[in-house]
Amino acid sequence: MAHPRRKIEIIVEAPLQKPVLDWLAQQGVKGWSVFPRVIGGGRHGERSGDDITRAFDNVMIVAIASETVAAAVLDGFHTRFADAVAVVYTSAVDVARPDRF
Repeated sequence: MAHPRRKIEIIVEAPLQKPVLDWLAQQGVKGWSVFPRVIGGGRHGERSGDDITRAFDNVMIVAIASETVAAAVLDGFHTRFADAVAVVYTSAVDVARPDRF
């Protein structure tokens, strides 16, 4: 049986990974995955992953949560991280084990 949840995806500068993960836990997110060295381009320019210091790397944080928790994350992210260069979005997903999310 499928159970509806929301997938939260956040692309943010690597130095903000820990503060974002801490904040997600405070919002009620139970677990997450981090994908390092995300490259791409957009309004703030291009992130190629070529910087040897990795100071300008992006990471992608992916989590699955209830509709209520995901809405709190989406609504509150840019207030909490107002100066961050970040992309935050959610999408509908179905999970097999709802107690884990």
